Amino acid sequence: HRAPLAEGIGTPDLDLVLCLLLSWLVVAIILIKGIRSTGKAAYFLALFPYVIIMILFVHTCSLEGAGKGIKFFLTPKWDQLFTAKVWMEAVTQCFFSLSICFGGIIAYSSFNNFTN
Repeated sequence: HRAPLAEGIGTPDLDLVLCLLLSWLVVAIILIKGIRSTGKAAYFLALFPYVIIMILFVHTCSLEGAGKGIKFFLTPKWDQLFTAKVWMEAVTQCFFSLSICFGGIIAYSSFNNFTN
């Protein structure tokens, strides 16, 4: 549901609000239970996203036209490889993934010995 800009951001989606509420409720319960329940919750919270991703992957691959989409995704456009725009986008992604402007590399290097 897209609202015009003049009307503001619109009403919140009820499904998303309920999912967010459920997420925060789970976090609150884990924190209230203490450190012992954190280990048990870690097993679930570490594996659950991968289970959901696999379910979504299998469902997506079973949809009509999935083969065409996968073929399109995996077929490179070799003529685009030599354009400056592609390389500029690649460098931009490298900056974002390395968090260069946010101090991530500096934080990692702070754990090195001074003589390295």
